[in-house]
Amino acid sequence: MRKQYAPHEPEEAVLSVEDAFRDAELSAARWQGIVREQRMQQVLIELPEPMYLTLEELARRQNRTVPRIIEQVIAELLVTFVPSVGAAGG
Repeated sequence: MRKQYAPHEPEEAVLSVEDAFRDAELSAARWQGIVREQRMQQVLIELPEPMYLTLEELARRQNRTVPRIIEQVIAELLVTFVPSVGAAGG
């Protein structure tokens, strides 16, 4: 006889093994995005206001976000000052 497991919450569906793993991977990816965004916010908090306003204006002109611009600048600095990073990434 097969035991039937009930969901933890009434509206929660019982997932197949494949769906459960896929859901876990998506959750992990979302969480990594949240953590990355929090790190960027910490960097932004430490920027003096005139510098942040300049980044905001640049982001607005390029139709981008300030965190994306900062990620690009940091990546370019690493490639410039640590050539092995550029070689590994390219």
